[in-house]
Amino acid sequence: MKRFLSLMMALLLCVLPLCACSATGNFTKFTILEENFGDELYAIGFRKGDVALMLKVQETLEAMYADGKAAEISTKWFGSDKLLKDQAFPNDTTAAEGDTSLQYILDKGTFILGLDPAFPPMGYTDETTGELVGFDIDLAREVCARLGVELKLQPIDWGAKEMELAGKNIDCIWNGFSINDERIAALTLSKPYLANAQIIMVPEGSAIKTKADLAGKTIGLQAGSSAYEAVMADPISAQIGKIEEYADNLSAFMDLKAGRIDAFVVDRVVGEYMLTTDAD
Repeated sequence: MKRFLSLMMALLLCVLPLCACSATGNFTKFTILEENFGDELYAIGFRKGDVALMLKVQETLEAMYADGKAAEISTKWFGSDKLLKDQAFPNDTTAAEGDTSLQYILDKGTFILGLDPAFPPMGYTDETTGELVGFDIDLAREVCARLGVELKLQPIDWGAKEMELAGKNIDCIWNGFSINDERIAALTLSKPYLANAQIIMVPEGSAIKTKADLAGKTIGLQAGSSAYEAVMADPISAQIGKIEEYADNLSAFMDLKAGRIDAFVVDRVVGEYMLTTDAD
């Protein structure tokens, strides 16, 4: 009997901390609200005026659409072909006289892709292998193979991405890069290739059901991201209690799991991927 009681006490001691964690906000299930901060489209960002390079990359992508390679890559990451076709260019596509942007890449033999290394499934660090992998990386690798140049992956501070591009530390921003008016004015963009939205993720059972419920609450998002821009452009931003900015989305998600923020605003493709792969 004593041994039985000892075992029961040991089991109880193991269970109690788990219950306490749940009670203090360490949720393991999350939900995405029906309402969001707006739909958007992804494109590849190039330096302003690098039209010749952009057009060649776009031409190569469209060849991949036609022969099925792009659909194969999309199916690998999303389970089906999610790629947009026959979209319009956001910018003027007239290459200026003396535009050597394509020849610059061909001459140096490398194409440097700037990315946030914690933005799954577009581009991120595989925890098992330590390698950078992702949907955008696979697309870019195939484009480079067809152009006969080497793909180089360059992790960057997402908040400084435009500076990295302008300084020629990278040749493009290709990592779930959303189209907006500011980027259309400042950069040369490819055609949109993927649809996205800025979603609101909350713990299951949260009192937050709509954007209006964010009033007085603490939300988390990535610094320098389109999520931040979308939130700040919305009238609810003036009523949000606090906006926590993180270096990457994974850190924000971890704080949501720990109960340190009430909601997490993130790209739909990233948020959905986090939910389907989260093991906790």
